Amino acid sequence: GCPKLTTTTSPQRHVPTWADLQPAAWRITPPFDFPSAKDATSASSTQTEQQQTPRFLRNNRSIMKICGACVRELPDGSYSEKQRGLRQSIRRCEECVTAGSRLVLMKKGRTRSEEDDCPICQLPIPLDVNEWMFKTCCMKRVCNGCILAARKRGMRDCPFCRASTPDESQALAMIQKRVAAGDPMATWHLGTKYRFGEYGLQKDTSRAVELYERAAELGVKGAHYNLGVLYDEGADVEEDTAKAIRHYEAAAMGGHVFARYNLGVMEGEAGNYDFGLQHILISAILGDDRSLNAVKTAFMDGLATKADYAAALRGHQSAIEEMSSPDRAEAKAMVSMGSMT
Repeated sequence: GCPKLTTTTSPQRHVPTWADLQPAAWRITPPFDFPSAKDATSASSTQTEQQQTPRFLRNNRSIMKICGACVRELPDGSYSEKQRGLRQSIRRCEECVTAGSRLVLMKKGRTRSEEDDCPICQLPIPLDVNEWMFKTCCMKRVCNGCILAARKRGMRDCPFCRASTPDESQALAMIQKRVAAGDPMATWHLGTKYRFGEYGLQKDTSRAVELYERAAELGVKGAHYNLGVLYDEGADVEEDTAKAIRHYEAAAMGGHVFARYNLGVMEGEAGNYDFGLQHILISAILGDDRSLNAVKTAFMDGLATKADYAAALRGHQSAIEEMSSPDRAEAKAMVSMGSMT
């Protein structure tokens, strides 16, 4: 199956399997019916022209505009308020705006950004949240491999900024000070603490949403993802699919793997199987195991091509290799045995 990732740790939601998905049949239908206009009593050429023109077009010629992309003459209502005021060459109807947005969505976020790299070894941070730690002293995510390498040298402090490990009260004070200074990552991190009621804070989803939105405005894709999950689940906030999709898209275009996966599941649920598969292919190529399994299932059920599956396998393997190192492998083994905390 292809459950959506509804938390930052492990997916919970179950959705129909790829075997249930059938290719959608698409057809283009005109946006309006065109009634005939006949006037047997008309004699002039102007009246004859009017007879051959749909009545609603005769009465509304002044609000018909041509889309600069599809070159169709459409009613004024087919354009957003912003697009109505543009000249014809750059004016776009809602359909073309949607198509263009999807094109941008599929082109952006196909690779992970540099901010996803460990600041010490410069390798991409593993997708598994158990394979890295967030350091409140410097607001950096450091991979377990680098933390283990530092401990082997007898250093128990932060391997990046060398600050000593603070207790919860000290960490909260450090975070709040950075939030007051406008630090994007600190703002996002404090939102997470309010969301789950950590560091001695009372659980407050409204405050968490406020902080997430502020962090999202400052460009933190993780904040967009968290907002997407909240509005998608409808837990402690009013469910709003449109908002969830908007935040998932913003996160996915920034290279957020789990947001991309969730978009794929949502497109599949909506019957847009081709778009859903495109999203899942991208997240598989970025190294997500669940996405690769989904592509494999789709291929076995005839919903993905052999080329799709081959590309997903190659991309996934490449991403896994980029995220791997001897120190990380050793640290992972220690975490699984409970000997590294």
